[in-house]
Amino acid sequence: MGSCLEQDVWERKYHLALERMERDEREFHALGEGLRRLALRLAGLARGRDAELDRLLDRLAAELRHVPSLGALEPLLEALAKAITTSDDHSPAGGDPDAASIDGLRADIARLQELLAAVSLRLGDMTRYLAVELERTGVGDREGRALDASVREEMRALGETTLAAADLGSLQAEVAARLSLIDRHFREYREREDARLAAYRDRAERMRDRVEELENQATSLQDSLRREHELALTDGLTSLPNRLAYERRMAEVEREVRERGAAACLGAFDIDHFKGINDTYGHGAGDAVLRIVGQTLARELEGRAFVARYGGEEFVVVFAGMGTDEAWELSLALCATVEKLAFHASSKPVTVTMSGGITRFGIDDTSAVAFDRADRALYAAKRAGRNRCVLL
Repeated sequence: MGSCLEQDVWERKYHLALERMERDEREFHALGEGLRRLALRLAGLARGRDAELDRLLDRLAAELRHVPSLGALEPLLEALAKAITTSDDHSPAGGDPDAASIDGLRADIARLQELLAAVSLRLGDMTRYLAVELERTGVGDREGRALDASVREEMRALGETTLAAADLGSLQAEVAARLSLIDRHFREYREREDARLAAYRDRAERMRDRVEELENQATSLQDSLRREHELALTDGLTSLPNRLAYERRMAEVEREVRERGAAACLGAFDIDHFKGINDTYGHGAGDAVLRIVGQTLARELEGRAFVARYGGEEFVVVFAGMGTDEAWELSLALCATVEKLAFHASSKPVTVTMSGGITRFGIDDTSAVAFDRADRALYAAKRAGRNRCVLL
């Protein structure tokens, strides 16, 4: 899509440049036609004064019958100027009654040289400026069309003035006036374009700042949503995943077991005599026990199994990718580690133990069925004396 649009823009630029070149060619042709007619009239006035001068005037007339180049005219005009000077030098002192005409012709040829050079230079500058503006501002805008119309009108008037000029002096004055008007049109157009471009850049800068601000806001919002999501899945007391996070993990495990036949086990763990700890030492001590046990389970199981606080003093462990033997051994090690933790409440040591129930997640199980079986194994461990694990 972008490349097609870019190609279309460049095609429009090319066609507009081509139209301008064709218009310039017509206007230059009209101007050149007027200048040739004027030169032929001046040449007619100078005939019959000198054989060499007549020969050069014949050459000039021959050149002006077609479209001459400035490079071809310049040496011929210089030769005419020299021939007129030579003819003047060889005239008897105060003799030729047409000496004034010859002097005027020589001056007209010099002024014609200057005029041709000035027009060529000024129009060349304008052509280059048009090329730059075409590249910078694009095509089809209202200001560009207005400039085209103004320049076209001035060049048309310049061509008419050239054809109607009575003498070279009036032609020079008209050409200078018309070119000055064209210059003014260009300056005004450039000032408007510069102002428009400055306004565009200002708007673009403000837009960029606004986009950047919105991007920062979006990033901040995404971070906030991510933190809120994490908080929604995190237990506030132990910083472990909460029950919602556990249920999401179990949905993944259930899918892996059914679709790929993956091995998995589930463990339910409960702190022994937790109510007694709260009643004897207060809920602050009970909260400390939950935090320390939770941190211990997370540290021991890091990278090996998923642990979450299920609720109250109960924790669940998802042994994804493990068979019953490995899950059983790891569960026994967890209970032994908790028993070795050193707790103190009211400056007295407090022994904390944990019981667990382990079950294999079968291909026909749901997460609810597997948890119910693990929970029954946990209570079997409680009835058997606590500080132990039961496999069901």
